[in-house]
Amino acid sequence: MRAAFTATALAILGGPVAADEPPLVAYALELDHSDSKAQFAALANLHATQFEMARHPPPPDNECAHTLGASRFADQYAQLAALQFSLGDYEAAIKANESGLACLPRDASFYTSIASANLSLGHIADARAAIERGVAINPDNRGVQDVRARVDFVQERWADATARFRLASLSPESDELADYHKCFFWLAQRRAGVLHPEPPPSPSEKDERKKHWPEPILDLFKGEITEAALVKGIRDEATGDEQREQVTEALYYVGELRLAQGDVETARRHFASVVNLRVLNFVEFGMARAELARMRERAADAARRDRY
Repeated sequence: MRAAFTATALAILGGPVAADEPPLVAYALELDHSDSKAQFAALANLHATQFEMARHPPPPDNECAHTLGASRFADQYAQLAALQFSLGDYEAAIKANESGLACLPRDASFYTSIASANLSLGHIADARAAIERGVAINPDNRGVQDVRARVDFVQERWADATARFRLASLSPESDELADYHKCFFWLAQRRAGVLHPEPPPSPSEKDERKKHWPEPILDLFKGEITEAALVKGIRDEATGDEQREQVTEALYYVGELRLAQGDVETARRHFASVVNLRVLNFVEFGMARAELARMRERAADAARRDRY
């Protein structure tokens, strides 16, 4: 079975692992690519949710908003969509979110979820249309602004992405979430051509504490550690599914760094490895798929230009 997963990985990456394969890409091929415990749990919850909704069906979409149970039905659709998204069924998640919107047309969170699913499908224009509708409803919503910043990033609107991720990195959310925003803040500047980006905000009270994930990724960006050292840190400190999750994240962010450095092929291999690891509910999985879709679009455009 493990050989089958490795064969799939090689097919996605485009060939056998070379001796000079990037350390993260090589390490990713060593990891288990089967469904995680979280995915099995999500599948069980999905079946339970679908069973309950079949027993007590919500009203038709064109009637839901006018019923006394509209809010409850919207919650059911939101739960259904979240489970479908976590299992990689993005088309179904979009449909469930659209039904939720039919129940609560002014709930911006449904547009946020639709935009995220479209990013994962590589439907960038659809993601932009959905998130702008969410902004029109609730421009101050944190989730709306986070997804808007990611759409800005994929569409290479660097000034907007930089400003939004800088603000997000200063938010009073958990330190861990802020650190991911700092990665995007640094990368947006680097992808825009800034060779020495403005350092991410770093509150003084954090200076003396032990570093936690994903701060080593920022250290790599600044040239303080190598990709091989990043791999060693994950090997030494992460266990079980946590290794697979951290490698997924590291592959995506290092792939973006390689794009900024002009190494498109190495970036592609990093993004393909993210997809192959199948941590389906992670932001980085969807963003890697979106980047690969953009690469395919550029290749198709170049092929068309060559014909004329």
